Amino acid sequence: MQDKGQSQQNDQKDQSNAFIVVNGVDDRDAGIYSDNFYSQRMSPMRSAIRRRLLPLVRGETGRLAALQERWRTPFLDSYFTLTAFAGHPLFFVCILPIMFWYGHSVFARGFVNVACLGVFVTSWVKDYLCLPRPLSPPLIRLSRSKRVHLEYGLPSTHTSNAVSIALYLFSYLMYSNWSISSKILSVFGLAVYLFSVVFGRLYCGMHSSTDLVAGALIGIFVWALQWTFHESIDHLMTHPSWTVVAGVVVGGIMLIQSIPETMDSCPCVDDGVTTMAVLMGVFPASQHFAQSQYSVTHGDHMGIVHYDSALGLPRSILRFVFGLAIVFTWRMAAKKLLYIVLPPLYKYFNFPSRTHFVPAKTYGNLRNQPIGRVPSVLDLQALSDSSIEIVGPQSTMDIHEKFSQTRSSRRTSLMLVPETCAEIEAKEHFVVRPGHVQAHKAKQEKENLEKKQNSLLQSLEDDVGVCELELDASEREAMERFEEEHPGWARFDVDIVIKTVVYAGIGWLAVDTIPVMFEHIGLGTSSL
Repeated sequence: MQDKGQSQQNDQKDQSNAFIVVNGVDDRDAGIYSDNFYSQRMSPMRSAIRRRLLPLVRGETGRLAALQERWRTPFLDSYFTLTAFAGHPLFFVCILPIMFWYGHSVFARGFVNVACLGVFVTSWVKDYLCLPRPLSPPLIRLSRSKRVHLEYGLPSTHTSNAVSIALYLFSYLMYSNWSISSKILSVFGLAVYLFSVVFGRLYCGMHSSTDLVAGALIGIFVWALQWTFHESIDHLMTHPSWTVVAGVVVGGIMLIQSIPETMDSCPCVDDGVTTMAVLMGVFPASQHFAQSQYSVTHGDHMGIVHYDSALGLPRSILRFVFGLAIVFTWRMAAKKLLYIVLPPLYKYFNFPSRTHFVPAKTYGNLRNQPIGRVPSVLDLQALSDSSIEIVGPQSTMDIHEKFSQTRSSRRTSLMLVPETCAEIEAKEHFVVRPGHVQAHKAKQEKENLEKKQNSLLQSLEDDVGVCELELDASEREAMERFEEEHPGWARFDVDIVIKTVVYAGIGWLAVDTIPVMFEHIGLGTSSL
């Protein structure tokens, strides 16, 4: 009987999974399975932290919906969805090289540490906690990104970035020799930037205030770490030391491997891998460039790319265009080559893959896998897209959450037992009864209520078990229909290594190779 029950349970699992997986990957909102789904698959401490924070996140949905209803206008919709790009991780990956190329290498090295470390920490914590974003409906999610609904919510990476970068810029500003009026104007600009990104997360229905607080705390921690030790860190980045290089590379690989496995198909790991890879490229590249003949020294700081305004505006613009062209060319060429080389190796050595990633043994090759020309943060179509509202089900997980709430209401009603055995005992102890007849009736009443309570609790346990595996016909039909209309997107086991190589290469090119190329093609100061 036990084997038969186990077999039926496995069949239920197979049936429930058969229609929610597309191309080997779930395509659903992250973090909104039933609570037991996560509790059974997480470590006790991980599950306990999640259960403690989940009510805080879910409890804000009504207030956030009211905020949107009160404040939404077409202008603010456009403003906050556009300024959201200023907190996107890839935004910093794209603008960081520019700081190096125009003579701000010391500032840029600290900036890259703050931005990349903050993104990695928030991505790691997101995957560890698996907490959902505020549910839509009742919220209307406003975004120009097509995949943001698949990410977990807490902590907010946008908030972490905005807080750490604003504090980093403010710290430099306070030590600058700018005039008082310039400093006041700059502080006002930082305040506008911070408010636009952080409050915009609430306005756009993408985060709860709990998410924002967690992101802000991480941002403050990352800024404090960098600013407290910025001189020592810059020294490590520019003075030759194989120990430092090996520590950064090996440590970076270990940190990438430490990113927790997610319960859903969440792309948070991509941001963590990307930013850690950039650091793995920038550290050795900074040391190498600081020892080259093209590096200049200002005070105690080495490894600075020389830039002079005497180059003029045309060559300064060409410097920017040429540098970005090299970065994008490397990105496309490296990804294309690695998509050809890595899958056979993965298949031959049978390398393990992360959950929700398609293993190499299940596909032939990726020679024809499309590669975007530029990172998604520079998607001009998204910037000009007027269709930014995301209302209703964005994935099968939105549909699942709707039905899960119905089941949750049923379980709650089952728990409302009118009178417990303890209350019956209290009545027996304190109520005066004149005869044995009343005592006998009270005993029968107690036994009947005890049976009723046990029956209800058993029904509750059965319902909790079934909600994990079984989907009623209406829910199954809704999910199947959604998947037919919205095919999923596949992520391959080789993607982690490819992102590591590609973005470490971008870090190296931006700091070392491209500045040297400037000097050889007439865009450097040696041509003056």
